[in-house]
Amino acid sequence: MSSEKHVAVLAFPFGCHPLPLANLLRKLAETVTNVHFSFLSTATSNRDLFPTSSRAKLPPNIKVYDIDNGLPVGHHGVTKEELVEQMNVFRMKAQKNYQAAIDAAERDARKKVSCLFSDALLLLAGEIAEEMHVPWVTFWVPSPCFLSAYVHAEVLRQLYHKTSCAGMAVAEAETDDKALEMVPGLSLFRMSDIPNYIKQDLTTSPVPNFVNRLGHMLPCAAAVIMNSYVEANPAPLIADLKSKFKILLHVGCSTVSFSPPPVLTSSDSDPTGCLMWLDTRDPRTVAYVCFGTVAVPSPTELSSLAEALESTGTPFLWSMKEHMMVHLPEGFLERTGQRGKIVQWAPQSQVLSHSACGVHVTHCGYNSVFESVAGGVPMICKPFWTDNTMNGRLVKEWWKIGVGVEGGTITKSGMVKALEVVLRSEDGKEMRKKAGELRERLVDASGPGGSVQADFKTLVDLVST
Repeated sequence: MSSEKHVAVLAFPFGCHPLPLANLLRKLAETVTNVHFSFLSTATSNRDLFPTSSRAKLPPNIKVYDIDNGLPVGHHGVTKEELVEQMNVFRMKAQKNYQAAIDAAERDARKKVSCLFSDALLLLAGEIAEEMHVPWVTFWVPSPCFLSAYVHAEVLRQLYHKTSCAGMAVAEAETDDKALEMVPGLSLFRMSDIPNYIKQDLTTSPVPNFVNRLGHMLPCAAAVIMNSYVEANPAPLIADLKSKFKILLHVGCSTVSFSPPPVLTSSDSDPTGCLMWLDTRDPRTVAYVCFGTVAVPSPTELSSLAEALESTGTPFLWSMKEHMMVHLPEGFLERTGQRGKIVQWAPQSQVLSHSACGVHVTHCGYNSVFESVAGGVPMICKPFWTDNTMNGRLVKEWWKIGVGVEGGTITKSGMVKALEVVLRSEDGKEMRKKAGELRERLVDASGPGGSVQADFKTLVDLVST
């Protein structure tokens, strides 16, 4: 077989994970045209990422391979519980399925794989790379602070369970609201920001054991690539992470562009008419509501949010699955039809970059947070799971470009207060100003001579030499 470089890219095919990796793959393939890339994910994920009609437009050095997801034919799930079930079934046969796809990719390319580049949650990629005697490069999609929680999971568990750890005093961790000042890089955060599955005892379920394995395996990787920016994070956090890994690179959030988004004029690009509707609204007045593809507020919270939007007279664009609309207050759509629009999907980056958008009511997924920053839009944070709560803490206390939901649960009165602060107060104006300033720092980081470009060059060298 040829000695030219061949990189196998292994996606974790759930939630928000595949898209940032696919975007980074395109950028790599366009930069190092003499390297062959084989992208491995499930058929469902690949259809979403690379529709058949557009695959011919992929760089010629990318080939896409479908792997079996291990699920029965016709199995679908959209809730958090169903997604967790899908992931558990997938993991049972994942190593065998990825290995079979790697073998097929080597036969097709007539090149042995020279590097495995995987989502960091695919620890099996590290095991395969070790067996193949090739470097393992990992891509961490969530926030750096969430990676730090994984790295320090043992310390966090011991603090949470009030036991001593390496001589550390734990009296300061008496409550969930105490700052984690004793954990390197996490002094901004609270124990309550850390998901329960990270703090649970190892005997309670397989998940804490996976967290433990990840924290021990990632330092073995040739490099850990962050879907983030050095400039967006506390310096002690980044310094601590750098000390834990052989190479730590920040290549920017690959789903976010700080260039003006393209003007979408065709119904194919804006099928629900969101942008045309926004064109009719006054600047910085609209609340854009979207909780991602998996997170769903309770029926009571949905009703309370609707009541707050109605009582404040706030224009709103709400991305909501059709089956959830039954929980809206009776007559809500009729009463608010002149100033509100509900859609099942919205072109989020274009919405958040529209001049009419005044606030983003969000679950604080990491990609969504940076799409808000790219649009200079402050946020109302309603976290749900995984890294959401830690991201919300960054938004509120580090960047100071948003507010939380009072008490952590959406109520009419709490949401009324949040909307008033962000949309109609001096504090809200200051948040918008700070969002714009953060945006400019990230524009500089992403531009010529910036940290993103420098770290991306290092990544290119890693996979191509």
